[in-house]
Amino acid sequence: MKSSFKKGLWVIALVLVLNNCSHRKPIDIDGDVRDPAEQADSVIQIAPLVPEAVQLLIIEAEEQRLSGYDKQAILTLKRALSISPGSALVQQHLAEMYLSDGAYREAFDWSELVVNQGPNQGPLCERARRTLALAAEMLGDVATQANALEAIAGCTQIPANRF
Repeated sequence: MKSSFKKGLWVIALVLVLNNCSHRKPIDIDGDVRDPAEQADSVIQIAPLVPEAVQLLIIEAEEQRLSGYDKQAILTLKRALSISPGSALVQQHLAEMYLSDGAYREAFDWSELVVNQGPNQGPLCERARRTLALAAEMLGDVATQANALEAIAGCTQIPANRF
């Protein structure tokens, strides 16, 4: 009886240790995705053009996110997407919002769309790959995470040396 009790305790301890290892700190969209992308020293900066109504909806969604209304922010971004369906900027904001909300499959899908169809240079390119890497990590997709992390460097175009 003592042997099975000890074995049971070891199993519980092992589960607790493994469970603790699998939890990542909460994802900080600004600190983990946006700020690093904005600090890149790329000579190429791509700023997608979006209608003013879409810009206003993105701003509104950001205010909602900062106030803790992630679900409302997602709805606002979907309204923006209905105005500009092919907008990589809106799609990326949606990916980040889903990531922040813990909806990792949706974050993965939206960021993968931006990676495949959005700009391949500049901060938006880097944000999409960072989001994809974080969503893949949370989903346990190590191969996609590694590919996305490797692809981040390709978003930055370093200025040529001038002699």
